[in-house]
Amino acid sequence: MFIRQVLVAGSFILAFAAAGAFLQQSQAKVLPYQSEASTIETLHPDVSRLDIFPEPRGEKLIEENEWKNDLILGFLPTSVRAQMPRIVQSWLRCYLACFLLYTITSGLWAYYIYACFGRQLFKSGHMPAWSDMYEQLKVANVSMPLYAVLPAVTEWVMEQGWTRAYTRIDSIGVGKYWMYFALYMTSVEFFVYWMHRGLHEVKQGYRWFHFIHHKYNKENSLSPFAGLAFHPLDGILQAVPYCWTLFYIPMHSLTFELLLFMTGIWTTNIHDCLHGRVEPIMGAGYHTIHHTTYQHNYGHYFIFMDKLFGTLQVPI
Repeated sequence: MFIRQVLVAGSFILAFAAAGAFLQQSQAKVLPYQSEASTIETLHPDVSRLDIFPEPRGEKLIEENEWKNDLILGFLPTSVRAQMPRIVQSWLRCYLACFLLYTITSGLWAYYIYACFGRQLFKSGHMPAWSDMYEQLKVANVSMPLYAVLPAVTEWVMEQGWTRAYTRIDSIGVGKYWMYFALYMTSVEFFVYWMHRGLHEVKQGYRWFHFIHHKYNKENSLSPFAGLAFHPLDGILQAVPYCWTLFYIPMHSLTFELLLFMTGIWTTNIHDCLHGRVEPIMGAGYHTIHHTTYQHNYGHYFIFMDKLFGTLQVPI
């Protein structure tokens, strides 16, 4: 079983590498004129002549990041923001967005399922205690400032032209956007699965990082607030596949950031212990099994990787 899993995992990695190389080569014709290619190289000498995007991406990514900072940090005095480097503004914006998204989403969902419909949705003794939810809220808020470092640093890396990120869908077309999106999410699913599984199977990873999240190992201790209640490095490790995939698969920059923050909503949902038959999506029933057995259902959004690597356990 182990050898089969290693062979399949290796095949996935080789496939992603080959796909990245093929896409880069096949799209070289997007720059049909020498003058256009020369202009881009003059503006961005670190970008390859085989770059598939005929736009000065670094400048546009900077413009986009400044727009996002204006949107979220507009309440700050101009004099204060003028003293802050752009990466610091990006970190503050990501932190505030993460805090608001987590607090509002988990708070409203907890109120809805416990206060409004708790008696109908849960058996007696199956709802979490307020003390458990408070502890989860506290762990998440302590970790959140470090969570925000990952998207802020990734934005800076994107601005340098070191990734395959782009800003305009019309620069490649809707068809290719969806093709790259599918490849990107397949890569994310694969590496999130193995990152999560590694945090269980590598003893140091579990002991140093992941055990904090698995303190909540019963149905009456899990809640929507557990969604971001991780050791900060644990949370970053499980999110980093979204970032490193940008280095070899073209991805729309705003879509990337929306997907990264969408995980905050997703993790709120899968920790509520309310199972619905939504296969192939890995819903809360699957994740409840993960928290109670520790050996199953490591996947992200879908059940495919667990099925492929022999760790799937289906809720009854």
